[in-house]
Amino acid sequence: MKLRIHGDNIIESERALSLIAHAYNANVVAKNENIIVPSYSILNKDKEIFEVELLGGHDRWNVNFNTELTKYGAPLREATDAYITKVSKDNKTEELLFAIEFCNALPAGNNAWQRNGRAVTCAEIGIPYFYFAEIGGVELDGDRKVKAPRFPNPIVPFSYLTSSKSLNVVCVPIYEAHPAITNELRKKFTHIFGKEASLNLLKLIIEQSQTNNAMDILIEKGTTLVKILSEDRKRVDTFRASEWEEFLKISSGQKKAEWIKNHPDKQIWRKKTSDKVNVTFTFKTLLRKTQELNLLSIGAKEIPICLVANGNVKKFTSLLKEIYPSESINDLANKIKTKNKPLIIVWVTGFKPRGDDSRPDRGLVPLARMLFGNDIDILTIVFGPAGKQTWKSFNENPAKLVTGNGLWQAVLNLSNYVLVDSATSEFGVLTSIVNRDLERKNVKVVFNSAKPSGNFGEHDVDTAIHTLFSRQLSLNIFESMCNPPGGDWSGISYFDFSDKTEYRWTSLPRVSATKAKRPDHIIQIHTKKEEVFLVIESKNNAKDLDENIGERLTEYVNVLLKIPPTAHKPNKQDWQSFTGKKSPLNNAVTYSGGSFVYRSSDEMKTKMQEGKLDFVFAFEFKKDGIETIGHLLLSDKSQFLNRIFTDIVSQFNGSFKIKIY
Repeated sequence: MKLRIHGDNIIESERALSLIAHAYNANVVAKNENIIVPSYSILNKDKEIFEVELLGGHDRWNVNFNTELTKYGAPLREATDAYITKVSKDNKTEELLFAIEFCNALPAGNNAWQRNGRAVTCAEIGIPYFYFAEIGGVELDGDRKVKAPRFPNPIVPFSYLTSSKSLNVVCVPIYEAHPAITNELRKKFTHIFGKEASLNLLKLIIEQSQTNNAMDILIEKGTTLVKILSEDRKRVDTFRASEWEEFLKISSGQKKAEWIKNHPDKQIWRKKTSDKVNVTFTFKTLLRKTQELNLLSIGAKEIPICLVANGNVKKFTSLLKEIYPSESINDLANKIKTKNKPLIIVWVTGFKPRGDDSRPDRGLVPLARMLFGNDIDILTIVFGPAGKQTWKSFNENPAKLVTGNGLWQAVLNLSNYVLVDSATSEFGVLTSIVNRDLERKNVKVVFNSAKPSGNFGEHDVDTAIHTLFSRQLSLNIFESMCNPPGGDWSGISYFDFSDKTEYRWTSLPRVSATKAKRPDHIIQIHTKKEEVFLVIESKNNAKDLDENIGERLTEYVNVLLKIPPTAHKPNKQDWQSFTGKKSPLNNAVTYSGGSFVYRSSDEMKTKMQEGKLDFVFAFEFKKDGIETIGHLLLSDKSQFLNRIFTDIVSQFNGSFKIKIY
């Protein structure tokens, strides 16, 4: 069987490859045939189970997953980190098996629901969706001192469980220990870690076998996590204990609303306001008078979603007419009043003070849909300061906004009603009654096989660097970091070759206080005398490299490596929080490099001088990557790299050649 992993970048593809290999307790062996489409054999006892190709960077292989999934009824154009497909025997088509999202961001605040849109996109059309996240991560202050662990609002992981149940699809959160987790937190959460159970489920999906039992294990782990998170909150502001399980058993959104309304310990919803966003007087009035109705929390009273239950629906519509005396409001209010059924309200700021989209807000309406399903109406109220052109488009034709904007896709494709009251709208209040099309083709997703487009860029440069250096421990080379476009900056590692302990610095800033810059790649080379670190900035074009970038890269790494790491992983053990007072490194030497698509050797020389770099590595891609030439320009002090690069190139059987200047 031949599988393909379509990743947002090469690292997401690699992570998915690792999961598949672990699911089959198999080894991964590189074929070294194509440096920008790396292929691997998954071997079990020397027998190939799969061939797997990695395609890094969406929309680069004559396949647009957003377009393909929309054909099957996906409500949003939200691409996940990795799609795993099965290639047909004639190599003409691919069948989508499942999707994976990896989240290494600290799960607190509004980033916790930012990825819900990707989940609902897959779940709505029956595509199995795995959401891998970490628990136990710590927030660091400006001096990289630990402030406190950060945790998600329990309603967020819970929404995946409700979506799985209501849509009868695999849509599960899988939590693992963050590298910096303390021993105390590890003990507390150890029974909710779900990676092993997820591997069994993943294997069953690949083999297209029955998944119910494996799903039940992950649902149970997810429910236990939600209980722990809610019990640990200082205030009772979410469901507690068995309430989560009771709510999860209810499949209908209308029945969930009735359960909340009739619950003896139901909670009243309250919304905090912020002075950072300029809002209208009418919106302030709406928010104040709405809260006077004592609307209900939907399981987490601090998130901007509430329930208007029977008895309050008509009062709420009267409020709308009172505050906004316009014909469009009358139409919207009358429609809600005539139905007189429970209504979910989602309050979306949507835009930052300067008018650009607030990306995390695009996950709010998907969060509400995942919790309640499709048989309950949602009113989304947008009140942030968008640019005037946005409101002009909304006034003329709201559907226009959906085409290229993820926030409006979520608002208009998942809501039944939309009300806009923004300080930047010259049209005053705006409304839209949405005719939701719920045609979903819950069938196999099949499309024409991917193929290289012939256009090469930064993704190919990053993939090539990663392919060259990522599996070279036998040469005393370790990939400390690879951060291609769409990467998560999750950390920088140092590998101690003497005792095989990995040390990790997490929660990295992109630019330090001194304007030093985090590299895109860090390659560690172990020598008898010192630990050499190649710190590399990668671009599509050489002209995009900043002047003096070399000194900024080396300063970032030199300063960081002198600070104690946040975590360490002794050989064959789990990650542990690092409690030492000193860095394990005292002999690090850094060399800066720039990498890009090759155009000329003169351009390389110019960039080495302007960037104050120790080496330049440019790639000349030919024949869709089957033939690639690496052009390596070395300074006097980096001549030692000649032998190292030559040794690596010899592994590629002629598919990768190198010219050294």
